[in-house]
Amino acid sequence: MKKSFSGWRLALGAIVLAAFFGGVAPLYAQQGAAGAPAIETLHNELRALKDRAVKAVNDRDQAALMKELGPDILFTAMNNERVHGAAEAAAYFDKMLKGSGRLIDSMTLTAEADDLTTLYQNGSVGIATGTSSASFKMMSGLNFSLPLRWTATMVRADGRWTLAAIHFSADTFDNPLLSSAGAFWRWIAIVGAPLGIILGFGFGRRGRRTA
Repeated sequence: MKKSFSGWRLALGAIVLAAFFGGVAPLYAQQGAAGAPAIETLHNELRALKDRAVKAVNDRDQAALMKELGPDILFTAMNNERVHGAAEAAAYFDKMLKGSGRLIDSMTLTAEADDLTTLYQNGSVGIATGTSSASFKMMSGLNFSLPLRWTATMVRADGRWTLAAIHFSADTFDNPLLSSAGAFWRWIAIVGAPLGIILGFGFGRRGRRTA
């Protein structure tokens, strides 16, 4: 009889717990979904963030760009340099694009996403990938354009998105700089080989006359 009563109490407890969690869990889910903006609104905000950031880079507007970066921004640049935090980001911008000692005279950048940003944490975190075309005029006089790929992480807090991390990469095996280097060395080979033969022949004749 005691075993039967204990079994009944356990069954009743299981029913109560199931009813509680079955009712409360969907309630929390509904509250979380209701508290977040509509998905389309979030994607429109992210598009606006991308457009503002690209415009700031193209305008060389450091103040505008810094507004789009999170305080702990993690940035892997096209030259493979790692930047962490707003202060390092500002210093990198200065080194590359500002002042008489800058490395880049001017540049233009485009950015296109592959797909819609993948959203996490009830629409407060987003990760996106895409392509860019960057055109550079270097202070050294070198001009080139480079196709790039990027991965970006965005965080939404207090009603606005900022860039938390962004990573750029270029194709190591197929890019304009590599092609230019290959063309240069091919030119050296074409011109250098006959020149080497001529010089070798001339020095050979001179050596025989001296002997």
